[in-house]
Amino acid sequence: MKKLVSLLLAEERFWEIIENSNKGKDLKSELSKLSQDEILGYKYWWDYFHMESYNQALWAVAYTVLGGCSDDGFDYFRFWLVTRGKEVYKKAVQDADSLCNEFENLTDDEYPEWEDVSYVANDVFEEKWGKDLYDAEDEAQERIEFIDIRRPEIAFEWSEDDESSIKAVCPKIFDKWWGNSKF
Repeated sequence: MKKLVSLLLAEERFWEIIENSNKGKDLKSELSKLSQDEILGYKYWWDYFHMESYNQALWAVAYTVLGGCSDDGFDYFRFWLVTRGKEVYKKAVQDADSLCNEFENLTDDEYPEWEDVSYVANDVFEEKWGKDLYDAEDEAQERIEFIDIRRPEIAFEWSEDDESSIKAVCPKIFDKWWGNSKF
């Protein structure tokens, strides 16, 4: 019987790793402590939360705070969001405006778009075991059941050409950050 990939690392353990990683800065060190299966489990949860946060309200936040946000930029914003930790992440998915004060005290190395953090698990896997994480997934197909995580569809209620529609989606963020971005 195959083991579900989501059971290779408990969700709570995923969030402990994120919390212990100093908002992602020490993620490589934290992941280096894990077994191959645990890293596969970590990658599952990383992808899960990345997709879960794919919603129009968070995209409006990124668009407002960053002064625009492409598809790739929104991916990187969501990577950054996961590194903020469970409490910030969960609140933001439920209420995007909860991020309003999260941008105030960011240092230069905490820019709210972070592509490189998404590669850390693969980098650790290659360094420790000399193979690509994706190849390891292929090799583990006989003993692990991988779950296809699909990106949800977004029904946009806002348009970049209509400031009032953006404000309607994230009023606190809009009032504080529209035109005041420090990024």
